[in-house]
Amino acid sequence: MISADTKVYGIIGNPVSHSLSPILQNTLAKEMNIDMSYSAFHVTENIKEAIKGAFALDIKGFNVTIPYKKDMLDIVSDIDDRAKKIGAINTLIKTENGYKGYNTDIIGLGMSLYNNSLSIKGKDIIILGAGGAAKAVLYLAIEEGVKSITLVNRNISKAKELKAEVGIKDISVISLDDLKSNINLLDKDNYFVFQTTNVGMHPNVEDCIIEEEAFYEKCNSGIDLIYTPFETSFIKKMKSKGKICINGLDMLILQGVASFEIWNNIKVKKDTIEKVKVLLTEKLRERMQ
Repeated sequence: MISADTKVYGIIGNPVSHSLSPILQNTLAKEMNIDMSYSAFHVTENIKEAIKGAFALDIKGFNVTIPYKKDMLDIVSDIDDRAKKIGAINTLIKTENGYKGYNTDIIGLGMSLYNNSLSIKGKDIIILGAGGAAKAVLYLAIEEGVKSITLVNRNISKAKELKAEVGIKDISVISLDDLKSNINLLDKDNYFVFQTTNVGMHPNVEDCIIEEEAFYEKCNSGIDLIYTPFETSFIKKMKSKGKICINGLDMLILQGVASFEIWNNIKVKKDTIEKVKVLLTEKLRERMQ
């Protein structure tokens, strides 16, 4: 029951009508008996004014989605060290002086690997893509202490920009076209691969960023950050070669759980997370029908 004491949270972005965050967060609140309400706020412009108004209205916190994750860096009053390094904010919590920004994408990604008994520590990794998700992967790789990083992107200039932004010289950069024409540019046979692009996302479920079978022979395991469909063409190709590959649903859920924990200063139990996963899986199946 919503009352005058109910704390208000939400997701802010453009667009947000597709977001599963309201279902996720309100379910967590119900299961954890937290008096909060979570809504979606579609902001098309003037994001700085929107945040200023939200602070005045005493909205306690936000998740932030595209295109505003970088904009928040210049809006918040304080930034968590990890969010500062990554250069993107996806979680806000209200403080006395303004909102403090966090990045829980990297937390969700790390936990999704851990929960599926996967590790990248000491591994050779490939990152397909050079956008915001690839950046989070890159910083997780650095934190986890991987052996080597190979960045693959259609636009080689964008990949080089990401490499320069991180400031680590020994990252290999390969164009997607060059890789497709010569898989032997990859000199290892046990890569952990992160598929961070939207290629293969519903409704374009037949698309796959790399069709060449030889690529999948080079990989040992991986994750496709897409979760609609649950099993992309990329994942199917990995599995056809006997490789382990998970989708991005756990990351979606666990980054949201991390935000919830920051807002409420509590720890969410595993069985509660499983209930949320079952519910979100049902909602996603309905959407894809």
